[in-house]
Amino acid sequence: MRRLLAATAAVSALIPAASQAQDKVTLWDVLSLDRIAQSFLHSGIQMLRTQMDLQYGDLAVDLRRSRVTMTDITAWPFLDWDEYGECEINIGALTFVGTPIDITDRFNGKARISGLTATQACFPSETHMGFEMAGLDTLTIPRMTIDMDYGMPSSDALVRVFADVDGVATFDLSADFSYFWFDGRDDMEEPDPVWFLDTATLSVENKGLWDALSGILPPPLTGENSGPAMREMVVSGMTGGAPEAPSPAMNAFLDSLEQVWPQFVANPERLVLETGFEGDVYIDFEAIDDDPDEIFVLFEPKLALAPARVSAAVPVALLGQATGDAAADLSDADKATVGEALLTGLGAPRNVSAGVALLEPLAEAGDAGIALLLAKALEARDPDAAYEWALKAGAGGEAGATALLDKLENTLDFATVLSLQDSVSGADSLPSDALQSLGAIREQAAMRLSGRGAARSYGIAAMYAMLASAAGDPEAADMLTEIDELVRLGGDAAAAAWSGTEARYSDLAMEVWVEQDLPARFAE
Repeated sequence: MRRLLAATAAVSALIPAASQAQDKVTLWDVLSLDRIAQSFLHSGIQMLRTQMDLQYGDLAVDLRRSRVTMTDITAWPFLDWDEYGECEINIGALTFVGTPIDITDRFNGKARISGLTATQACFPSETHMGFEMAGLDTLTIPRMTIDMDYGMPSSDALVRVFADVDGVATFDLSADFSYFWFDGRDDMEEPDPVWFLDTATLSVENKGLWDALSGILPPPLTGENSGPAMREMVVSGMTGGAPEAPSPAMNAFLDSLEQVWPQFVANPERLVLETGFEGDVYIDFEAIDDDPDEIFVLFEPKLALAPARVSAAVPVALLGQATGDAAADLSDADKATVGEALLTGLGAPRNVSAGVALLEPLAEAGDAGIALLLAKALEARDPDAAYEWALKAGAGGEAGATALLDKLENTLDFATVLSLQDSVSGADSLPSDALQSLGAIREQAAMRLSGRGAARSYGIAAMYAMLASAAGDPEAADMLTEIDELVRLGGDAAAAAWSGTEARYSDLAMEVWVEQDLPARFAE
C-alpha cells in the first residue's frame, strides 16, 4: 500500500495543475540551464525509485554555484534482509557540490548530508549487536560529508569522509594521494588501482562509544597498566593466537599503541591513526592480500591522541612575535614558516594579510617558492598582485607558475597584463650571452613567452623573436605569430594596448640588429 501511494504521488507530480497561479512562461524559462538540469535529475530520481520508495520536499538546482540540494527526504530501501519493510531513512538536507564552472583543471565532488536518521532495520542483522552495545535503536548523524578533490594535470587526489554519529563518535578519514588512477590494460571492466599515497589519517572522537565499550571490556584493558594488555590482545588477533613474534614493522605500531592507549583510557576524548612514512608509497593491494603484515611495512601506522598537524602547529610564542612589533627580528626561515601557516591556515588560524606582510620581503629577495605561494593565496583576492608574484615565481623556475599566469590572464585585461609584465621586466638588461647564437636568441624568446626560467614578457619575447625570425628561424617566426594571434583574439582594446609595447620593442630589436651587426654574426 505504501509503495502504491508513493507511485501515485510521483505520477501526480508530473501532471500540471491548471488552477495553479503562475507567471507567464517564456521560451527562456524553458531553455534555462537550471531547468534542464532539474529535468535530468527528475529522470534520475524516477530511476532511483525502482530501487527504493522515495519522497522529498524540494529540489533546488544552481548551476552557477555547481550545487544541487534536496530537502526533507524519506526513503524506504528494498533490502534483502528487511523482510517487513521496516527500514526508513530520513535526511533533512542532501547537498551535492561540484566543480565551479570556471575551474577546468580540477574535479571536485562533495556530498553533504544534514540530519540523517536510519532505523536499525536498515542494517544487516550481524550489526544489531553493535546497536545494542551503544544503546541505540536508530542511527542519527547530524552531519556527514563525503569529498573528492581530483587534479587533472598531476592526477593527485584528496579524499575525505566525515561523519558525526550521535551518541557514538565523530569519524574523520582523509587520504591524500600524489597519484590516483587505474590501469585497465588487462581488464577495462575491473581496472587495477594505481594509487600512490602521501598521507592518511583517521580520527575518532568519543561521543559515547567509549562509555558503552568500557563497561564490557576486560579490566586489564581499562586499568592503569592497560597498554601491555592491549598490545597483547592486538598481537593475538593479528597472528591468530600463533606464538610467532611480531615483525619489526608491526612492533613500531604496537609501541605507539602501548604508549597511547593508557593516556586515552585516562582521558577518553580522541584517538588518531596516521601513516608515518616520508614521501609517498605505492599501495600494492596484491602484496597486502598475500601478507597482511605489508600494511605495517607500507603505511608505518602510528597511534596518537592528536593529528601530527596539531603537533606541528606554529608555537604560540613564535606566532605572537611574528604578528607583533618584533616580527623584523625573526629569521627568514621563521618568517617563511609562520607566513605559510598564516596563508594556508595550516598550523595557525588563517590570516592572509599578516601572512603576506611576512612573506613579501622574502619573495622580493628572490625566493621563487614563496612568490608562488603568494600568487596562489592572492589569486582570487588580488589578481594584479597575484600575477606579479607569479611572474617572479616563473622566473625562478617554479612548477605551476606558468599555468597560474595563463589562468590569471583570462581574468585580467591585456593592458594590465602588459603593465604588470613591464613592472617586473621593464628594467631588465640583455644577458651577455643572449645574442651569441641564433639558438640562444630563440631560447630567450621561448622563456619570455612561456614565463618559465625568465619572467614572462610579451614585449621582450617579441623582440627576441623578431631578431631570430629576421635571421630565418622558423620557430621564432612561429612565436611571433603566436603573440600576434594572442593580441588579435583580445580585440581592439588589446590591439591598442599592444601597439605602444610593440613599437618600443621593435625599435629596440632594430637597434640591436644594427649595432651588433647580427646578420654578419649569423653568417659566420
